[in-house]
Amino acid sequence: MKEVRYVLGQIGMCLLTAFLFFRTWKSLFILVPITGIRLYREREVFRNRRSRRLEEHFRDALQCLLAAMEAGYSVENSIIHAAEDLRRMLDSGEPITEEFLRMTRRMQSGCTAEEVFEDFGERSGVPDIRTFSGIFSIAKRSGGDVVRVIRAMTDTLYEKQEVYREIQTVLLAKQFEVGIMKAMPYLMLSYFLLFSPGFLAPLYAGITGHAIMLVLYLLYRGCCIAAERMALIEI
Repeated sequence: MKEVRYVLGQIGMCLLTAFLFFRTWKSLFILVPITGIRLYREREVFRNRRSRRLEEHFRDALQCLLAAMEAGYSVENSIIHAAEDLRRMLDSGEPITEEFLRMTRRMQSGCTAEEVFEDFGERSGVPDIRTFSGIFSIAKRSGGDVVRVIRAMTDTLYEKQEVYREIQTVLLAKQFEVGIMKAMPYLMLSYFLLFSPGFLAPLYAGITGHAIMLVLYLLYRGCCIAAERMALIEI
């Protein structure tokens, strides 16, 4: 649903850009491909965002799993209890909730705990989850201390997420500034359109005016891309 809203928002921005920057619908022949490329790029952003939420809530899932195992449940029953706890704690549409419910269904079909965790690790695309699933499978098959493995991974994820939150706190002001920078051209053009429509009229007439606006728009998009990449920090 969020993806659909984002696509509709980008279509609206494309139409607004055609009106404010070029004042002609012919500009859509240029803006539509640019918007399409941007939407294609944003697929990776949505995947990264899902992976980030999955990683954030994976620690909650491990804590639920650890609590069930310390209460005396087997690993398989602990996964089932963890899935129920996650469904009560988080929204049913959260990636981690969906994954643990999927694991529960697979175990009910005859899969082992090692198999469902290995499958989860491979599909998640998150290095920490993939690493944990491998260590978990080895510990489970060799009779190792699974509780100790889960506790160690929980501590590691906690430290990593604390560092990430500190970085996000520092970047929050910069991200706000980037948002203002991205909105300023639209606000300025809207201002001139409402209060001084003749001021920028030469830029909307003739090939030269449209070429200048196109160059300015491409420079603007380049600045936006550079600003967005500066705010991307991987831990």
